[in-house]
Amino acid sequence: MVLPASNLYSYTDEFARNQMLALASAAYSSNPQHCLDTKFTNAQLKRQLYIKNCALLSNDVCSGYTAVLHADKAIVISFRGTQGFLQLISESNKTVFESLLSWIAGGKVSKYFGDAFTKVWTSGMKDDFAALLAQNPGYEVWVSGHSLGGSMASLAASYIVTTKMVDGSRVKLVTYGEPRTGNKDYAHAHDAQFAYSYRVTHNRDIVPHVPNEGFLGYYHNKYEVYYRETMKSGAKFTICDGDEDDKCSDGLWITTSVDDHLHYFEHDVSDWGEKGCN
Repeated sequence: MVLPASNLYSYTDEFARNQMLALASAAYSSNPQHCLDTKFTNAQLKRQLYIKNCALLSNDVCSGYTAVLHADKAIVISFRGTQGFLQLISESNKTVFESLLSWIAGGKVSKYFGDAFTKVWTSGMKDDFAALLAQNPGYEVWVSGHSLGGSMASLAASYIVTTKMVDGSRVKLVTYGEPRTGNKDYAHAHDAQFAYSYRVTHNRDIVPHVPNEGFLGYYHNKYEVYYRETMKSGAKFTICDGDEDDKCSDGLWITTSVDDHLHYFEHDVSDWGEKGCN
């Protein structure tokens, strides 16, 4: 079923800044409960998973967690990025994008991203999420992640809707600094699954521009929320309803900032999470 675009402008800076970023940052912590306690009321971590050697670099660890936010009536799925992935991007290494695999919802995605998601999902996250759904019927599902974690979050949201674990109308997906995850067919399939799906991009963040548009067919899904220059409180932003849209970050000539990738809404995303989102 193709979901309507009626929620195009339902994005709010407050929700992305104060709630979903905290959930993405918490994935970098050794104990996400600290962020949950700082930013939410009556929130409980279900479990955090660590999968060693999940990616191309032998020392890379993929990680994600599930939680429940009772005051917000929401179940959380969140993933973190990895140092190894950012290192490869900084070196303009396209190895992570050269192999693609068919995706359950349609199209093809980076095998690197697909494998990283699958390893975390099948190592207990799927069972934890199913348990939270059974215990909290009717709750929304909030899915978030930064960097590589953004791609894993994108795949997770797509997977739970495709497999009918939850209806797309109950899912809110917000990612930060997400790379191009799959090809155009994947992007279009993804667009049809959710009414609430936003990719937040900070100024010249390098990662949303890798791989280059058109490389092996890679293409972004919508919607992009673009913050030019500053992400301070009250900063202006643009919401683009195209999958690839020059009115947002695609319109930049230079998109090579690692610093912009590491910082969202005035926070060092990983460091803020490690410090309990204080």
